[in-house]
Amino acid sequence: MVSDALVALSGGMDSSFALSLCIERYSHVRAGYVDTSGCGIPPEVKDTAGAAGVELVIVDASEKFQREVIIWSEKMLSLGLTPNPCARCNARIKLLSMHKILKPSEILVTGHYARKDGALVQRGVDPSKDQSYFLSLVNSEIVKDCIFPLGDMLKENVRKEASHLSIPFRKKESMDLCFNLTIGDEKPGRVMDLTGREIGRHNGVGNYTVGQRKGLGAYGRRMYVVAVNSLDGTVTIGRKKDLLSTGCTAVEMNWFRKPSSFPAEVLVQIRYRRKAVPAILDYEDDNLHIEFSRPEEAVAPGQVCAIYLNTSVIGGGIISSTEQLDWKSDE
Repeated sequence: MVSDALVALSGGMDSSFALSLCIERYSHVRAGYVDTSGCGIPPEVKDTAGAAGVELVIVDASEKFQREVIIWSEKMLSLGLTPNPCARCNARIKLLSMHKILKPSEILVTGHYARKDGALVQRGVDPSKDQSYFLSLVNSEIVKDCIFPLGDMLKENVRKEASHLSIPFRKKESMDLCFNLTIGDEKPGRVMDLTGREIGRHNGVGNYTVGQRKGLGAYGRRMYVVAVNSLDGTVTIGRKKDLLSTGCTAVEMNWFRKPSSFPAEVLVQIRYRRKAVPAILDYEDDNLHIEFSRPEEAVAPGQVCAIYLNTSVIGGGIISSTEQLDWKSDE
């Protein structure tokens, strides 16, 4: 019987407040910190655990993080893909590391703005902070042992209550990556239009992603990256309408609840801040094919595609290819 809790602590407000909630709800509480940098325990983590009077367990995952997240992300970028390091880190580093030290009597608690629907991850009630998308790659065996106490709360209320309780936490909320990416030996290449004509030069495919507008130079009108090809070193640009895709293929699927039959009607979300849209799932050559109900903009190979039934995540995978709506230029 679960009567205790292991709280994944980061030093930020959300996990610190989750720890305070667990102290009220569980018989025995431990805090765990996953060190991904190799720099040891941040003072905020020590202060939070100390103020709560709980045992603090440290897991050194710095080497695995370097290999599984940083090097992987840099390789993806060098191939012209758009990685999602945070979703991969949740699945392969942070939640996995905490789950490995979980005792039979404990539930794993995180500060994610998400909820549980049985064995499924469900969207948090705060639409501006919902983090269910970032949990779509986490193994179902880990998810079933998790709870997300902030999922039923609004971020602004969490902030008010944490401040009222004088809980120690890192005041500055970081929305950026927790590491710097380097592309490596990037070679200049050709910038192409949709007719295959060279119209400029770029400084390495790893510096560009589908949908990008900044850093392209002046072409007399607003242009966007519509494709990145690491094989021939080209970056293809076009107008905003050229970013539209009718569908995509997803690989490395992680299922919480696989549809019982295909084709299947679902909702899919192709980026964190993008609204989920209706789509049809089917399998083609052992890969999951996704057909959007209407063309989607800036579908980027390498990004996570989270699959929902209503508000519950039933799976997630990595976008491997897209199907463009129209590759013809007006010119």
